[in-house]
Parts: sequence; C-alpha cells; structure tokens
Amino acid sequence: MQATATNVKASLMRRYLLILTTLGAAGAVVAAIASASSVTLRLVKDVHDTNAATASFAVKPVDKREAVAVGPAGYPVYTFQGETTHHLICHRTTSSSTNCWAFWPPVSVRSAKGISKAHGIHGKLGTFRNHGILQLTLKGQPLYYFQPDLMSGNKRQANGDELKTFGSIWHVVVAHVAGATAQGTTAPAPSSGGSTSPSWGY
Repeated sequence: MQATATNVKASLMRRYLLILTTLGAAGAVVAAIASASSVTLRLVKDVHDTNAATASFAVKPVDKREAVAVGPAGYPVYTFQGETTHHLICHRTTSSSTNCWAFWPPVSVRSAKGISKAHGIHGKLGTFRNHGILQLTLKGQPLYYFQPDLMSGNKRQANGDELKTFGSIWHVVVAHVAGATAQGTTAPAPSSGGSTSPSWGY
C-alpha cells in the first residue's frame, strides 16, 4: 500500500510539472537561470510562502509572507531535511520516477570564489561538486530550487515549503533575524567558499 501511494504521488508530481511545461514556461526558466550572473544568496521580503498548489505532498499547510533566501537566478532556495554533502538524498537519475533533480534542480554557481550571503541568513555558505556542477550549500546542506517555482516565472512565491517528496521534507530558507533587510538594500556578508567534498557519483 505504501509503495502504491508513493507511485501515485510521483505520478501527480510529474503531471503537475507536465502541465506547467505545456504552458510554455520552460524556455523562460532556462533563460532566467542562464542569464543569472550574481552568486550572492540574497533575502527578499514579502515572498508568498504557500504550498496550496502542491497540497497533496504537504506535511502541513503553509500560507504566509516572509523574508526568503533567493539564489543567483532570483528564485527561492530550499534545503532537504537530513541531507548533507556527505549524505545525499536527492539524486539525479535516468528514471522519471526517481530523478529528484527534475523537480528540485541544484542551485549552481560558476565559481566558489567570492560567494556571499545577506545578513539574516544563518550558517556558512559553501560549495561542493555534484555530478559535475558546483552546487551551493548552506550549513553543509545542498541548496535547491523548486521546478514549479522556476516555471511559474514568479520570483516572489515559494511553492515547495514543507513538501514530502523523494523520501524527506523540503524547507524554504528564510530569514532568522527580525527586520532583515530585503533584496537591493542588504549588504552581503562575505563567506568563504571552496569545494568542500569530492565529486559524487552513483
């Protein structure tokens, strides 16, 4: 029964992604990521954090506005509960039912040199090699985007918070300091980068 439920949820997620793709948003997503030049993890205020559109995967409902961390592409970033650079849970595979990266693409940067984060984002910023890309990390946890966020084109809404998919729970990265300054006015706090672990292969 549990395996059947998991398969149904995977099928629903693939269908949701397919619907977004047919709306013609995929090209815009690729362009947005490709054109991103900043490697700073920033804070944006008043982001709508909601999982209403993906409620069938939610461990609890979320519907609020808060300061959220965004990656170089300008979209909210997430961590995967229990995952570290030495214990990866979200894998890239060739199977549509197990390819976590299809729904949760890694936050990648061109170089670890000069990476920084806004005040109000707790933890050390770093990078590691994952399947040939340089993935951004926070407090030793790999950072990801949520594909439906990217494909919506709405950088001020996070749809993936508190979802349980691919074996664990996703959490959007939020500010931990009251009154954290929003994008455009926050002075970034330098953080040492560098590859902290070798390439991962499966």
